[in-house]
Amino acid sequence: MSNYPVDKPLPVITDQTRPFWQGAREGRLMLQKCSRCGTFNFHPKPWCIECGCRELVWTEAKPFGTVYSHTVSYAVAMNFKGWTDELPVVLCLVDLDDGARMYAQVTDCTPEQIHIGMRVQAYFEPISDEAGIPKFRPVERAA
Repeated sequence: MSNYPVDKPLPVITDQTRPFWQGAREGRLMLQKCSRCGTFNFHPKPWCIECGCRELVWTEAKPFGTVYSHTVSYAVAMNFKGWTDELPVVLCLVDLDDGARMYAQVTDCTPEQIHIGMRVQAYFEPISDEAGIPKFRPVERAA
């Protein structure tokens, strides 16, 4: 019997997304990086969002960023009761230091503490034998 959540949805892992999910399972923030222009891409796709190049290399990104925007969910997300213990859930758009913007949960702070411009650091929660998920926490609380 695993210790992974059974009452939360798991991502559909494809050949295109597998390096992201496996990297998170290993505690690494893996993003596609364009071999032509150097742009980091999130979410995984077959071409660079900046120049259209199809030569993307999976690269470990810095696990730090800044809150660009945020919202707070006080209700059970998408009717999955597995999130009840985490309510309220703080969801953010995070501008990563390497340039990509990603959607993620921020933990270890109250909804009143979250603010645009807050520095955050990624940490990783295993969700299955083959996947983990990056979450963020305020830098001053990251340890």
